[in-house]
Amino acid sequence: MTDQSQPENLDFLRGYWETTLWKPQVVADNVLTGIYLADASYRAALATLMLQECAEAARRLSAVFLSLQNSPSNVSAVLKQNLPTASDWEDMINIVEAQASPAELLQTLGLENGPLKTAEEFLNTRSLLRYAVPISLYEQGPPIVTNNKTGANESMLELYNSDLSGNPVTATIPLEEEQVVALGDATGDFVTWARDFLGTYIDRKESQIANESEL
Repeated sequence: MTDQSQPENLDFLRGYWETTLWKPQVVADNVLTGIYLADASYRAALATLMLQECAEAARRLSAVFLSLQNSPSNVSAVLKQNLPTASDWEDMINIVEAQASPAELLQTLGLENGPLKTAEEFLNTRSLLRYAVPISLYEQGPPIVTNNKTGANESMLELYNSDLSGNPVTATIPLEEEQVVALGDATGDFVTWARDFLGTYIDRKESQIANESEL
């Protein structure tokens, strides 16, 4: 349980915003740059790394979203806890889908008059629930990955793991450029949304502290 009596740790939040949230996108961008220039034997491993970064970006987004909604006075304490699960991701999506407008979504996060374009993109992006599967794959650590050849120049990645409840989770990913790029795009979106939301919160907290110090 979060100790709401502790003051917000803005130094931690700024560091989290600058590095932790941004890391998945940095890695994903570098994978996209090199995956089809690298030796063909590396592509399965690089595509798996892309999926891992996408799953982390999604979990970081839900961590920021749910902490802003549930613990607006001590977001830093929540972000220091374990990453959200696939169930938490689904809870977040249910909240998002219940909002009638981007402005209402921002109000739910306590960010009134905040990044409206970001909220609109988040609200209007469909099929977000499907990312619960990759999140499940990484709840207990990296999955087992096999690369099955389906044709002369075609491969299918198969991933196996168990979620936190011990239930088996499997997924298949065609090792195609379109699929890998789509994962990279999703990673970028999740990172951007999370950083916009948390950045707005940090800026407002810092402004509030500055104003109080002038009184």
